[in-house]
Amino acid sequence: MILYFEFEEKRRKAEVTWPRNDENIIVHITDPDIAKDLPTDLFFEIEKGYNVTYTIENPDNKRLLDLQTVIRRRLQESVQ
Repeated sequence: MILYFEFEEKRRKAEVTWPRNDENIIVHITDPDIAKDLPTDLFFEIEKGYNVTYTIENPDNKRLLDLQTVIRRRLQESVQ
């Protein structure tokens, strides 16, 4: 699935692989502006009650935290 989202005032996209069982949601960032500075593979989980969560990769990297938050919100919209 292709996920479109707004980040840093631009429309971005990523490829999403949904879990088959108890696996993670894998988000592969395909936007070159993001990929040059941040991890291209991010992992999210669906907890009971269909709540999408993630592990903070680097608490000192505000840009990465913002990216994870934006993607989590978009994934949450797809899960509900």
